[in-house]
Amino acid sequence: MNNQDRHTILTFLDKLVSNTNYSTLRNECIKRNMLSQTMVSRIESIAHDELTRHKKLFDKITKRGPKAFDVLLDICQKEFPKAYPLLKPSSYDHQMHSTHNPQRVRSVSCNVPPKPYSFRSQGDVEDGKNNNLATSVLMEESKCMLQVYPDILPTSFSVKLSRGPIETHPKVSSYPMKSRNRGVAFIVNVITFVNDIRSKRNGADIDARNLISVFQQLGFIVFYYEDITSADLNELIGQLKESQYFPCDCFAFYILSHGERMKGSDYIYMHDNSILRVEDLLTKFNTVNCTKLVRKPKLFFISICRGLQSDQGSYRLSTNTERDGMVDSTKPLPSNIATYCDMLVCYATVPGFAAHRDTNTGSWFVESMCKIWSEHAHDTDVEILMKLVGDYASTYRTETAALQTICTEQRGFFKQLYLNPGYYEQPSDIFD
Repeated sequence: MNNQDRHTILTFLDKLVSNTNYSTLRNECIKRNMLSQTMVSRIESIAHDELTRHKKLFDKITKRGPKAFDVLLDICQKEFPKAYPLLKPSSYDHQMHSTHNPQRVRSVSCNVPPKPYSFRSQGDVEDGKNNNLATSVLMEESKCMLQVYPDILPTSFSVKLSRGPIETHPKVSSYPMKSRNRGVAFIVNVITFVNDIRSKRNGADIDARNLISVFQQLGFIVFYYEDITSADLNELIGQLKESQYFPCDCFAFYILSHGERMKGSDYIYMHDNSILRVEDLLTKFNTVNCTKLVRKPKLFFISICRGLQSDQGSYRLSTNTERDGMVDSTKPLPSNIATYCDMLVCYATVPGFAAHRDTNTGSWFVESMCKIWSEHAHDTDVEILMKLVGDYASTYRTETAALQTICTEQRGFFKQLYLNPGYYEQPSDIFD
């Protein structure tokens, strides 16, 4: 749903509630697959009076897919004739709202660059105060609305398409990557920080364009959020887990920000200067907390500094090795599944060292990944892709000859993952 349509619903929320019936609206939303029974049950479990439920139902509708507003229009036209004019007051507004009008200019949320957030003027609604209030509320809450990135971005990276599915290794199976529910890419880019406590990440907007475009070309549904807080992120992840976009063939989570390593753990700084522990982020998507992605490949890209040390290329020797316990081969194999599996975690640098970003071309990690993936994802497994990314990124140097070494960690990632860009065998089942 675009922001003008969402703004209309919020502006006339009280009148829409007064001119619709909760039970009928709820049932129609479920019948038309705009909302699931689980979503409605959650609303009813947290809202004990019907008025609150009614408002939360409309709020949930504003966070659904691109066709949600048209579905709501159709419901109101057939079931609530007094509510219909609120959403479609004139033929002119119909052109503004219809998702089928090719001449309509799509407004873009403030959580996606580079276009500014767009609102209709006060004259487009009947009450200027209500408009100001709705605008204020929407500006405050827009970063917590789950919405697909609406535009196809141009880029200097053109992804080569697959001619067919890649043959797997004779001894290693592959994750299925052939459906149109190819994947979801959730990208968080923190560029500025409240009160300028940390320096602005100049060049990060270039990273955003490159990542969005490459993942779009790979066939992923892209969500992009900029300058959000830890609370925003938690809310968005909760919405994503309940959305129609899960399950999918593959999930990719990309976060770019300042960060550091403290007492053996990596931390990410969010827009409000709160800190997010990387391990806590991974926990949100393990097999216990995200059952929809069980046995699905999950890729995490952490583009942060993991220390302040500049890598000048000195040699270091690691001697930290230890034995693992042996499994009793006489006992039958269990049928349960590990808490952390099918995860590949990729860091821009190794622990203790800084990650570099060019203000003109973006982060070394992102630029290298976009270049390698666009050239080789059509016929190369993801883990090999990341080896190529690391090799390419290792050629970069600062003026003081500092370099950067990427780091990957697999957690039960025992299959090959070929992205097969452009190749599909199954129809999409996403509500869009």
